[in-house]
Amino acid sequence: METFLMLVCLIILCWGIRRWKKSLFKRTKSKKKLILLISVFLLVGCGSLIRPTANNSTRSKEITQVKKRTKEKEAKRQAKEKVKQEKEEKRQAKEKVKQEKEAKRRAKEKAKQEKEAKRQAEINQKIVEATAVLEKAESTLTRENYYAAAALIQALPNKDSNLASRLATVDATIKVNEAAEAKRVAQKQQAAESAQSNSQVQVQNNEQIVYVAPAHGKKYHFNPNCSGLNNADSVAALTLQEAQIQGYTACKRG
Repeated sequence: METFLMLVCLIILCWGIRRWKKSLFKRTKSKKKLILLISVFLLVGCGSLIRPTANNSTRSKEITQVKKRTKEKEAKRQAKEKVKQEKEEKRQAKEKVKQEKEAKRRAKEKAKQEKEAKRQAEINQKIVEATAVLEKAESTLTRENYYAAAALIQALPNKDSNLASRLATVDATIKVNEAAEAKRVAQKQQAAESAQSNSQVQVQNNEQIVYVAPAHGKKYHFNPNCSGLNNADSVAALTLQEAQIQGYTACKRG
């Protein structure tokens, strides 16, 4: 709109100048002054119209530059915001990875603790079983009970010094009892053998043949040629038992 008005003013100015030149020499002095004033007015009006146009052009350039700077600032701000956002996303991703690693570590640690707790529970159960069998071996001192307790105690993953000490005491006590029993059996066997030997000797003695002289004394002789029988009129053969029953006693010479 301003451009259009400027063109109109220029046209009017040109027309006015032309008319002014033609009529300048035809008019009176007063009219010349009037025409001059009108021309000045037109020139001032055109100048006032042209000046805003120049100002508008400058302002348009300034607005364009401001818009450009604003866009550049906005672009920089957006770029900076984008970089900041990317950094935040990287930080969050890194934090997520860290949290996942921590979760895996905790899960692994928990599984390890559960496994250890299960293993310890199994060990405790084995200790309870071994203790029960050991108590039986302590109350009933037999090799069978000892071997049963020893098998369970030796199978424990961790050596239990208390159970091992008690088992050793059971073993030592059983050995003492076994030695005493062996001695008693040996003595009993020896006594039996001695009794059997004496019995055999007694039997042999009872069945042994001795010689007596009924008319010549009350002695029995193991040897028929004993000097005690030299003066006997007759000699009889008897068993030792028969001779002892009849009152004969042994001859010291044979």
